Order: sequence, then structure tokens, then C-alpha cells
Amino acid sequence: ENYRFGYKAAGDSSDLAHLCEEYGLAAYIVRPVMDKLQTCNGVSFTNGKEKGQVSSTRVRHALASGNMEYVSQLLGRSHRLFMTNTRGHVVMGSRLSLPTLCLMNQQPKEGSYNDCTLYVDGFVGDCNVVIDGTHIHIETESWPPLDDNCLISVEFNGSVSRES
Repeated sequence: ENYRFGYKAAGDSSDLAHLCEEYGLAAYIVRPVMDKLQTCNGVSFTNGKEKGQVSSTRVRHALASGNMEYVSQLLGRSHRLFMTNTRGHVVMGSRLSLPTLCLMNQQPKEGSYNDCTLYVDGFVGDCNVVIDGTHIHIETESWPPLDDNCLISVEFNGSVSRES
């Protein structure tokens, strides 16, 4: 609805719909999703540009604050962190440690997160996560076999960071 594109942002949503029609494509214009809370840990997100709209900037700020409940409200789902298993991983008992270089999307704030869900090649299990400056540490009761370069993901189920 408020989308602008092209040179000097001259195009709007109706221009996009006309262009799509001209090239045989469908365009669906949706209303902006609004952030009902508009604050996270005392930081207000009501600036002139965003006007309370959910945006990637707002989600990144919420991730940086570690408030995963707020992130879930913004996304309409739990945030899932994706990483690839590398030869740099270390498994000690029930804990897997991976360098943060393995992460494929933005991590939440450094800290400890409980009641998360782990996904590895069809395996689904409960886990706790600790993120520090260089590694992500995932603790679960038992680990499936880990192939090199397999995809590992952790879903943060509305937990809030505790300083580790």
C-alpha cells in the first residue's frame, strides 16, 4: 500500500499492479502490518519513517534486545536461527558448540535461552541455547548423528534472554 520503487521512488503500488498486469503477473497489495506494542525494553519504535509498521529494522532491533516474545509478535511466528554444521563443531556430552560464523541469519542478543526447539535432519527435540561472542552452544538430551554441512536450526519459542 505504501510501497515505493524505481528512480527517485517514483513508482507506487498502483504502478506495480499495472506493470504486473502488463507482463502477465499477479500483484497483491496488502496493508502494512502494525506493531501494537511499539516499544521493546524501554526503546520506542515510533519514529517518523516507520509510523508503527512492522519492518525488518524493527525485527532486527528486537532480536538485538533478546526479547524473543516481542520478535514472535512482530513476525507472527517464532524466530528460527539457521546454521550449518562445520568441521569446527565440538560435541561434549549433551552440548554442541558451533562458531557463530556458521549462522545463516541474525542471532538474538548474547545470553541464555530456555525452552527452544531443535531441528536436525528430521530430528526434533527440546533444547536450551547459550549465545556468546564467538559461539552458539546448544544443549539437548541426545544428539542425532551430525553430518558435515548438515542444516541445524533452533526455534526460539518466545523466551527472553538471560545474561549468561
